[in-house]
Amino acid sequence: MTITLLLFSYGVGITIFLTVMVVRSEYYRQLYLQVAWDQYSLENIANFFHHMNPVLISIYPFVDQLNKKQGRPATDRRFQLRFLIWWKLFGPQGQQTAVDRLNRSPSLQQILEAPVRPYTRYSLRRFLNDIGESGFQRIGVSLLDYLHTTGLLQLETVVLDSFPVYSYLNTGKCLRMAKFDFRIATQIFQRLNVSKIVQLFPAQHKLAVPLSDKLKVWIHHFLWDIPTEAKNQRLIFGSQDRQAIIGLLKGWKTVVTYRNFLAFVNSLSNQAQIESQVVIEVTRVLRDLGLISTTRKFRKIEDLRTVFHKSHRFNDPGISIAYCSAKDQHFMGRGGLIAITADLEIPLLVGLTPKYKQSESQILTFLTTLKTSLNTKLKGVKVLADSEFGTQKIQQYLTSHLQSTNQIDNYGNSTQRIISSPKDTQTRKAVERVIGRLTTNFQLEHPMVRGSSLVAVHLQLAVLSDLLLVCYNQILGKTNQFHSYSALGGKKF
Repeated sequence: MTITLLLFSYGVGITIFLTVMVVRSEYYRQLYLQVAWDQYSLENIANFFHHMNPVLISIYPFVDQLNKKQGRPATDRRFQLRFLIWWKLFGPQGQQTAVDRLNRSPSLQQILEAPVRPYTRYSLRRFLNDIGESGFQRIGVSLLDYLHTTGLLQLETVVLDSFPVYSYLNTGKCLRMAKFDFRIATQIFQRLNVSKIVQLFPAQHKLAVPLSDKLKVWIHHFLWDIPTEAKNQRLIFGSQDRQAIIGLLKGWKTVVTYRNFLAFVNSLSNQAQIESQVVIEVTRVLRDLGLISTTRKFRKIEDLRTVFHKSHRFNDPGISIAYCSAKDQHFMGRGGLIAITADLEIPLLVGLTPKYKQSESQILTFLTTLKTSLNTKLKGVKVLADSEFGTQKIQQYLTSHLQSTNQIDNYGNSTQRIISSPKDTQTRKAVERVIGRLTTNFQLEHPMVRGSSLVAVHLQLAVLSDLLLVCYNQILGKTNQFHSYSALGGKKF
C-alpha cells in the first residue's frame, strides 16, 4: 500500500513538474528572443540616432515649445520624440509592448537617453495629444524642407488620391441595428407632427413626394440607427414594409430619391435650423412616451442613434460604413487624402476625413493646408489625379492658387473627358505604391487606435517615419534605395 502511494505521488509530481515546464518554456522562449533582438538591433538603433542627430536637432524646437514655464515639468520632450521614432522604425506595433521593451532594456534606455524609469504609455499618450495632428504636420514639412535644401526633393509633379482608413473596430458587431418594436414605432410616428418643419423648406413641385414623408424616413434612418441609406430603403419598402407604420402618403422605388433629399437639405442655407427642429420634435415625442428622461438632450440628428441601443461602433466615435471600389469591399472606418511627389515617391501631406467618399469641401481644405505648408515650392507644378478631384471648384483652386497644370478628368458624367498620356497614367500609379508602402511599413490604413484625433496623429506618424527613413538613407549615401529598410537592419522584429 505504501509503495503504491509513493508511486502515485511520484507520478503526480512528475506530471505537475512537466506541466510547469511547458508553461514556463514559452516565457523563456520570449526572453531568449528579447535578448537576441537586443544583440541584433541595438547597434543599428545606435547608428541611426548617431547619423540622424543633425536632423533631429533641427526638429527638436517643435517639441521644445511644448514645455511650460509653470507647473510640474513634463517628461523630457526630446526623449519622447526619440522614443516615438524608435517605436515606429524599430519597435513592435503595440504601444504597451514598445514601452515594456524600453523599460526592460537598459541599453536601449541609454541610446534613447531616457531620463525616467519606467516610461508609461500614459505619458506617451499625453505627448501625442500635446503635439497633435498639426504639430506632426509641421515636423514633416521641416523634413521636406531639409530634403529640398539638399537638392534631393524636386517638386515637378504632384499626385493626389484618397485611401480608406479602417477602424480598429472593423467587425460585424458594428453593423448591428437597434431592435425595431412595431408597437413603439407606431406610437412614435402617430404623435409626430412635422407640418411646421415642412414650412421651412422652399416650395416644391406638386407631383413630388411630400416632404413630410421624406422627413419621417429621415427620422426612421437615425432613430433606429440604420447603417446605410440603402438599408433604410429596404427596411421601409422591402419585405418588412414599414411604410404603413411610419404613415407615408406616397412611397418611392429607389434609394436615389432619399439620397437626393439628404443632399437637398445639406444645400439649404437654413439646414441647421431644419435639423434642429426635427431633433426638437422627436425629443418631444420620446419624452411624452417616457422613452427618454426629461433631462436628456440631443444636438444633432445623429445623436438619435443612441436612443434605443448603444452600438459597438460608438466605441470609435466618427466611423461609418463605406465602400471601397478599388478593393471591392465594405468597411467601417474613415477616409484619408494624400499628396505625393512623383519623382521621389514620398508623401508631401496626408489628412484624415470623416468619410471615405470625399466631399469637395474636404478636398479644398486639404489643398489649402498643402499650399500653406509648402508655400511657393508648389507653384507651377503638374497635378495628376482621378476624377474624384475633377470638380470645377477644385480645378480652379489648383490653377489659381498653385498655378498648376492639371491632368485631372472632369467629375461626374461629363462628356468632356481628359485623355491622359501613357506616361501620365504610369506616373499616377506612383501614389498607389506610396500608399502600399506606408501601409506595409507603418500601417497607414490600419491604425491600432480609436477616435479621430488619435487616428489623425497615426497618419502623420506614418508620413514622418517614411520621411525619416528617406533622410537616413540619403545621409548614408544610398541614392538608389531611399525607401529601403536594409540600413535599419531589415524588417522590424
